Amino acid sequence: MHPLPDRSTDLRTPLGDTTPGRPPTGPDAQMTVEVTPGGSVVVSGEIDHVTAPDLYQDLEAALRAHPEGVTLDLAAVTFCDCVGLRAFVAARHGHLKGGRCPLALGPVSPRMSRLLQLTGTGALFAPPIAPRQAGQGRRRGAGRRGAGQ
Repeated sequence: MHPLPDRSTDLRTPLGDTTPGRPPTGPDAQMTVEVTPGGSVVVSGEIDHVTAPDLYQDLEAALRAHPEGVTLDLAAVTFCDCVGLRAFVAARHGHLKGGRCPLALGPVSPRMSRLLQLTGTGALFAPPIAPRQAGQGRRRGAGRRGAGQ
């Protein structure tokens, strides 16, 4: 029986990812957070274990400044890992009042949309459903077929 050849050199990762269209990752990755006067939190770049603590602090500050709620603009987010997602969920959880979600999703990038869909967390950040007012319920008989139809 012959020993297997050492192929560990085949498994080395290149220093930089050269895939076209892929954003840079690693310690040089950037994230920016801007809180607008109207209460929107605009996040761009990569949210990972390095940047997520800063994001959480910015969300906490925005929620203290806008207790009525803030809108998350994630249209320019190019990457988000589970630690980044946890920052959103933790900030939301810390500010729930009477079942009302203080964080509402605004525009999201395709990557963030996919992450929220796969994890089932998108619904946590949906705007609250307005309760039905008296007289606005379903009409009696709507959607039913009578015997003669």
